[in-house]
Amino acid sequence: MGLQGSGKSTFYHRYLAEKYIRINLDTLKTRHRETMLFQKCLSEGSDMAIDNTNPTRADRARYIPAALAAGYHVIGYFLESKLQSCLARNAAREGRERVPDIAILGTSKKLEMPAYEEGFDELYFVANDGTEMKISKWRKEDEI
Repeated sequence: MGLQGSGKSTFYHRYLAEKYIRINLDTLKTRHRETMLFQKCLSEGSDMAIDNTNPTRADRARYIPAALAAGYHVIGYFLESKLQSCLARNAAREGRERVPDIAILGTSKKLEMPAYEEGFDELYFVANDGTEMKISKWRKEDEI
């Protein structure tokens, strides 16, 4: 979870790619394809990682209750989303990887911090300085 340019896909490739199937709306292109892959993973019990912004509780509710009902242990990683850092990382992207700044600004305005009460079994904060990612356990006081 986090703004565009926060490092979500980089985090997936560094830490999760060897074990988890990636479910990413950008690469799958349509919500229907994303839903189909998510449902397939649920039915087969495949390990998966949702690599999307998911800025609101409503967005995350698309996945968490279904995963819990299927017996999954739900782990969330919130990528540090400092607006200026995300805009700078995005500006360094090329081609289709770059998103309009207005998209990042819009996501920023609706960003809701995750909370255990959404159904997460574990929750982590990932600080990203552009070269190193530091993972730390989420604290209740992080929930705003």
